[in-house]
Amino acid sequence: MKLDSDYFSNIVSRLGAKDLLENFTDHKLANYKSKRNFDYGSYEKNFVSALSPALSRRIITEQEIIKHVSSQFSFGQIEKFVDEICWRTYWKGWLEHRPAVWYDYLSQLESFEDEKINNPLYLKVIKGNTGLECFDSWVKDLLEFGYLHNHSRMWFASIWIFYFNLPWQLGAEFFYQNLIDADPASNTLSWRWVAGLQTQGKKYITYRENIDRFTGGRFSFPDNFIVSDRETDNYVYYEPNYQVLENNTTKSKNKGYMVVEDDLSFINIMKDSPVLIQSESYNPFGQSENVKSFSDRALKSAKEYCKKNISKNVATFQWNNVEKINDWVITNKIDEVEIISPTVGKFEKLIPSTFKKLDVKASYFFHDWDKLFWKHADRGFFKLKKNIKTIVSPFWNMPLFNSD
Repeated sequence: MKLDSDYFSNIVSRLGAKDLLENFTDHKLANYKSKRNFDYGSYEKNFVSALSPALSRRIITEQEIIKHVSSQFSFGQIEKFVDEICWRTYWKGWLEHRPAVWYDYLSQLESFEDEKINNPLYLKVIKGNTGLECFDSWVKDLLEFGYLHNHSRMWFASIWIFYFNLPWQLGAEFFYQNLIDADPASNTLSWRWVAGLQTQGKKYITYRENIDRFTGGRFSFPDNFIVSDRETDNYVYYEPNYQVLENNTTKSKNKGYMVVEDDLSFINIMKDSPVLIQSESYNPFGQSENVKSFSDRALKSAKEYCKKNISKNVATFQWNNVEKINDWVITNKIDEVEIISPTVGKFEKLIPSTFKKLDVKASYFFHDWDKLFWKHADRGFFKLKKNIKTIVSPFWNMPLFNSD
């Protein structure tokens, strides 16, 4: 999906993301339910919010989105949009119940290193040189803009797995390395769902007529284009092992706050406190220059926002320089570093292992949104969906919520 320069200027900052949300609410949200599945190729033509790159880093939060849209619509009018906001929450919660799924996926990737070098089809696919017009177009958009419409992501994954017969793990890696909104939960679990590994016995097999209908017939297909079911990996059941989320923060007067790229909400930070912000993207999984540049610009914007609105006592650090963290602790006489709790992915092991090297306590803060939703994410989405209206009601602007 093509994105313009104004979009990229806005999406990396709180103020810009809120402007995008306001524009979407005013001009597209009323038609979201009926038109959200259509991909006409550009942000301007499509009826999706494209807020996910900001939401995945919590440049803007779920509560802020809900509060804004509920000032103009009742719950019944935009229930489908609220559901889609909650899907990302659900995926994250589901993976928090089963972190082994992520680590098994990483382990499985190691077995495909030879295929990434020696499989000519794989090399054609990741360059968009397959001759299948729709797929090649999506690859080019992905590499250039770092974004695809959600429906196109589903078609892409289905074709990758069931038409080109490539391992889903390599497709998930390709997305994770190139999407500016990818996170371990929504990306990995969505690919597992298409492959039939997330919901036992349920695969997503796309077909030409569906792509034609929802793209306005803008792609040509070879006569023999048929996406056929095939065996993928064996289904494995992962027992949920959920831990109740409780903040372990204190009211220390000598507290500092660490901010990392996965959560730029600043929701927990006391005004005028010492703040330490990651200065550049941490990249252990080979994410593209597009993704790294996006994260770097988001971090820069977050630092500027913090200095202007929260605290002038702001320092920066990189993960390869633990001494910088230690110097900040000593300089500010900090006895506790509060961090928004990391989710499964880049930081949930890195942060505790780093603080084992430091003589200071690290404490975790959890978003109320996550605490309310994740306990319902141990099974299928429907269990969580049944609770959405109740959970979002405190964030909803009355009286429209009661007008359904």
